[in-house]
Amino acid sequence: MRAIIKPGIFAGLLIGIGGLTYLNVGGVAGAVLFAFGLLCVVMCKAQLFTGKAGFLPLKEQWLLLPMLLLNAAGCFLSAIFTIYAQNPMLQTTLDKIMTSRHDASLVNILISAIGTGVIMTLAVYGAQRKNYLPLLFGVPVFIMCGLPHCVADIFYYAAAIYGGECHLWMLTAWIMAVVGNYIGCNIPRFFIVR
Repeated sequence: MRAIIKPGIFAGLLIGIGGLTYLNVGGVAGAVLFAFGLLCVVMCKAQLFTGKAGFLPLKEQWLLLPMLLLNAAGCFLSAIFTIYAQNPMLQTTLDKIMTSRHDASLVNILISAIGTGVIMTLAVYGAQRKNYLPLLFGVPVFIMCGLPHCVADIFYYAAAIYGGECHLWMLTAWIMAVVGNYIGCNIPRFFIVR
């Protein structure tokens, strides 16, 4: 358990930096630059919920909950940067993300989050085999498709909270994204020969 504390927080911090980049740049360029966060997570062997959910043995799955909470702590730390970033694009992009999550049904969030889980597991699977292209392309794919990533979303929710927005729907939407990501992360187990 102790071995995941710092790497778990660090993973959230890195994903938050990717999220901050996306908020400030937006579009395809921002989505591609967000991939920096995931590339660093893999390079540094940080403990990211969606990077581990499809790979941990069943007897170690319980580690995912503390890992997710540590990722959330890292995201809340990195969201502090949004308070001081003076780019008007940041608030515009954040508002679009918040509106899309708010307007989506919980079933929509759950099902679309499954797609992100599949993409994330395949991206990490490629990186484990020294093929980093799935990491580089997978992140922009789920971002440009508007698919929820539970760790990135907690960064966006934290940024909104620091901006004065705090609503119960954020928690329920996030929980649906967590469940969907977890399901999606485990789908490749049935198809990939290891």
